[in-house]
Amino acid sequence: MSRADEGRLIHLAKKREREKEDIEKQLRKLEEDKEKCKVGITSKFTANYETMEESVKSKTYGLVSLDDMKNIQKNEISNRDLQVARGFASTSKQAKDSEEAREKEEHVAKHTQKRVLSFAYEDEEDDEDVAPIKPKKRVGMDPTVDTSFLPDKEREEFLRKKKEELAAEWRVKQNNEKNEEITVAYAYWDGSSHRKNMKIKKETLFPNVSQEQSRLSKRNLPN
Repeated sequence: MSRADEGRLIHLAKKREREKEDIEKQLRKLEEDKEKCKVGITSKFTANYETMEESVKSKTYGLVSLDDMKNIQKNEISNRDLQVARGFASTSKQAKDSEEAREKEEHVAKHTQKRVLSFAYEDEEDDEDVAPIKPKKRVGMDPTVDTSFLPDKEREEFLRKKKEELAAEWRVKQNNEKNEEITVAYAYWDGSSHRKNMKIKKETLFPNVSQEQSRLSKRNLPN
């Protein structure tokens, strides 16, 4: 195999690596967009995301297949989502406790007001000095509050489908490229040098290329 052919194969390998990196960047971008939607829950989830990134980097260090990398990312994302869900459940419990405390305060306030009004009925003079206690008003929901950090099944389903589409597109592109044919030059010696060309698919391994070259060279030798 000539230097030009070796250089061409190296170039193709680098091109595949760049395309793989592009797909990985798009997948990471989708995960980042999903994570940004949940930033408002609590700042501690940022540490969980960074931990996930470090875990993925450590598990995918070196040469790994695309399927292995996707499985590792999927597992880490599932673990991260579980932590987010636990954190959200904790936040919901705190909100529930706060609501129960507020209702208890309202109950005490109403009970106190009834006692004051009762005393005022028995003694009108004391009624002028004692003011009724107003119960606290319940605060309603604010429609202007950003709720994008809350779980959204439709958004998560859209992100999942988008990742599947990108992965399928990458696989189709890889298969098409592997089946493309390229021309490779080779030479053999039978007392004099002969240079020939042969066509192979891009997915053909080097040992198979050498075997095919040897077969063609023997066929061209005189009987």
